[in-house]
Amino acid sequence: MPGFNPLNGDAERFAQGVRDYVGQRLPSALAARQVLAYAAGCGSPERAAIMHGALRQLWPSAEIIVHTDLEGAARGLWGSGQGLVLVLGTGSSVGWWDGALLHQSFPSLGFVLGDEGSGADIGKTMLQDAFYRRMPEDLRIQLFGLHGPVLADVLDAVHRSPFPSRALASYAGRLAPYADEPYVRELITARFHAFVEAFKPFHSHEQTQAVKATGSVAWGFREILSACLLEHGMELLVVERDPLNGLVRWHLQQLG
Repeated sequence: MPGFNPLNGDAERFAQGVRDYVGQRLPSALAARQVLAYAAGCGSPERAAIMHGALRQLWPSAEIIVHTDLEGAARGLWGSGQGLVLVLGTGSSVGWWDGALLHQSFPSLGFVLGDEGSGADIGKTMLQDAFYRRMPEDLRIQLFGLHGPVLADVLDAVHRSPFPSRALASYAGRLAPYADEPYVRELITARFHAFVEAFKPFHSHEQTQAVKATGSVAWGFREILSACLLEHGMELLVVERDPLNGLVRWHLQQLG
């Protein structure tokens, strides 16, 4: 099923992909009377309206409610508790959950201007290091082969991709088996510190004491993330690869 970000996605392609995916697996869902969506890039009313319109193609008569992926993570990770929630996957975002409402004062700038600590950010940095010869030679060969990375191939993969942030993040995934290499630890640590230093001024000391996180990058480098947060006086309580199970529990509890 194709992903969709209202900032730069193809709504028609997304709607058709959802129709095919749901139609093959749970066709009765296409008759739903209420649809809840948790999605990246829906932090403003304008972008949420774009997502709403894409889903309206599939559910013309249903009540459609669009939330951000960060709110879904907060509900899934914290439930009725309170604390800071981090999403570190292809992109990055942060907010404080008060047990009922999400408070997101830190702006999400996207992978071009922000998304520090995300897969896209890490992928971009490692590619720069490889091309600028800042990466250890033996590691470069292990990651990209004897003659890699090939500039033309990388530029084509990133700039011609309908999802350039995902293309960048895919390179970051190559680092996971080498997490104990000094270069990799230093790179990931530096990008996590950049993330924390960016959002920390937007939250009070009390709000940053307890942290829960989700996303592929948070999960894959959870030990480094925990150590980084601890240096800033924050305790990482939980990291989950996917908050979906907790989110489902939260909704079931709301139903009574």
